[in-house]
Amino acid sequence: MTRRMIGELYTARVPSSPAPIGPYERRMAAVRRWDPRLEAVAARIVEIVHTARPDLVIEHIGSTAVPGLPGKGIVDLGTEADPADIPAITEALFGLGFGPQPGPDPWPPTRPMHVGSIIHDGEEYRIHFHVHPRGSGDLSKDLRFRDALRADRALRDGYARVKAEIAGPAGGPVDAVRYQAEKGVWILEVFDRLGIPRPRNVQGGPVGEAGEPATA
Repeated sequence: MTRRMIGELYTARVPSSPAPIGPYERRMAAVRRWDPRLEAVAARIVEIVHTARPDLVIEHIGSTAVPGLPGKGIVDLGTEADPADIPAITEALFGLGFGPQPGPDPWPPTRPMHVGSIIHDGEEYRIHFHVHPRGSGDLSKDLRFRDALRADRALRDGYARVKAEIAGPAGGPVDAVRYQAEKGVWILEVFDRLGIPRPRNVQGGPVGEAGEPATA
């Protein structure tokens, strides 16, 4: 082998490793049974994010965090950060493969929801990663709602019935915006019953008085 060939071998471009978080596809909403693998999937996503931002306290929220609760199967995760730090968190998440939220009405950059996917056990799981400004209190409201669903089987089953009524007997698919809006009405009513203040940050058009909660 000539010196030139050896030099070309050592200076050739080495393919970079694929990002640990895969792309996200926006789809119609379909309700499916709760998957017990979701807890391991959420834990794996947290591990990946911590490789870039070990300082973040990350919570598994939404329907996938409630054992036995049917839903779309999208893994919702949430964290809080000082508003000034949110751009740097966004940059770090994009470096892992996350992307901006698609759709006609995304959350603003000051309170973003970044999206991605991961393959676990041969199956794709989509991800919503919410970054709340510290002081808004909205993440704590999501946690209270999650914990109430975990503790109260009747409440959990009531939520499951609402989803089934929206999606129909086949479980969908249905328009994702309509699905979110219609179940958002029930969520806000439960917030009121549980004494959880309605979210300060909402997405989409008005649902009830305050709009739709961030997750679930």
